[in-house]
Amino acid sequence: MQRIPKAILAAQLTTSAATYYMAPSGTVGTVNNLSFTNTTAAVVKVTVHRVPSSGAASAGNMLVSAYSLSPGQTYVPPQCIGLQLEPGMTLQALADTATAVTVLGGVYETSGS
Repeated sequence: MQRIPKAILAAQLTTSAATYYMAPSGTVGTVNNLSFTNTTAAVVKVTVHRVPSSGAASAGNMLVSAYSLSPGQTYVPPQCIGLQLEPGMTLQALADTATAVTVLGGVYETSGS
């Protein structure tokens, strides 16, 4: 069994659900750290989804619902730490204000037997 650390690269959230990590074929991704930082002077709401392969972000796969981040606040969603994503599953997020929140994190990808 091979377990490789991979980064969820820093990116600014958009106002539509976008993919920030996808588990590759034959691999299970386990989130080991994830944070959202409000880089503005206003309150911004963040939403996070664990989306099945070939699925779409919806209320049925929402992990964090419109969490309010204060100006300058960093939030580490506890429900995302240790979260497993099967092959093809994605971690998606959005904010109610574009380019106001930075996402950053990491996963361990496990493959083989």
